[in-house]
Amino acid sequence: MIQLLLHWFGDYILQSDYMALNKNKRTWPCLVHTVLYTLPFLVVTRSFWALWVIWGTHFLIDRFSLPKYLVWVKNHLSPWCRYPVWQDCKVTGYYDVDSYLLVPFPHRVVYREYVPQIRPRFITIWLTIITDNGLHLACNYLALTYL
Repeated sequence: MIQLLLHWFGDYILQSDYMALNKNKRTWPCLVHTVLYTLPFLVVTRSFWALWVIWGTHFLIDRFSLPKYLVWVKNHLSPWCRYPVWQDCKVTGYYDVDSYLLVPFPHRVVYREYVPQIRPRFITIWLTIITDNGLHLACNYLALTYL
């Protein structure tokens, strides 16, 4: 429970709007965000390696928007359907209504038969946020438990 509260405090309370909007575009906002994010974890550990892993994984996940790649790969590897190409999913990793409507190439319409439900963009954004938080929490848990 304490780990969840520390994650919430570091990722939502200490993060400014500027950091949230720019952490995946520029290194400095991400660096400041991840240092501020890591500081509350001093409440539960003094392990240099645990703090370093919490900081490092958070930096990599946020700076390079890793959840959208994870989502796309996971869905792309599904044996039950042929998932759309990266170009159609690059905003969130999911194939959504906005991607479908904005694609100017008629040959991409064939994916409609493979994707049973095309979600609205706001749903795919929330699913990506949930994936992002899950990755952070899993990395933090492993670092705090084993380091």
